[in-house]
Amino acid sequence: MKTYEGKTVDDAISFACQDLGIALDDLNYEIIEEKKGLFSKKVVIECYTTDMIQTYMEDFVRKTLTNMDFEVEIVSYIQDGRIFCNINTNNNSILIGKNGVILRALNLIVKNAVNHEFKKRVELSLDINGYKENRYKKVMGLSKRLGKQVQRTKTPIKLDPMPADERKVMHQTISKMSNLKTESQGEGKNRYITISYVD
Repeated sequence: MKTYEGKTVDDAISFACQDLGIALDDLNYEIIEEKKGLFSKKVVIECYTTDMIQTYMEDFVRKTLTNMDFEVEIVSYIQDGRIFCNINTNNNSILIGKNGVILRALNLIVKNAVNHEFKKRVELSLDINGYKENRYKKVMGLSKRLGKQVQRTKTPIKLDPMPADERKVMHQTISKMSNLKTESQGEGKNRYITISYVD
């Protein structure tokens, strides 16, 4: 994050936009100091852009995994306000873990580090060598198969527990199919989905 100073908030914002070479819409800022004296005024703002978040996240991931003796390649991009980061290492299977459990933990660590640094909730998603993307495709395929089965038999299906991101994919896929509804039930790791028929 960078700090900028001006006599007014607008001055400070203008300096920030000029220095960073961005439009006002791309600037996130917070006023951290404001003084209004008789003869002097001063406003200090703390600023960041989505590109700064992206760079910080890449550096954090690279440093963390390099310190764990992994060789790391990172490709990240921004889409629909979310930062996506695909990681490739010399031992992807260890970082993915059984059913993606290590990858989910890494996601949480990186998200918390970024949120703490920029003092806001940042939408980001980590993947390792396309594991998540492939997993989501499988979940979509399963959703369609089970959805058709419920449409045919009109009998509800209760699925095994699955992570929140995979449940989201299933909810979204089923929502596009007629006469079906999904419901998440259970707590924590045991949260599961039920697919039901509706008239």
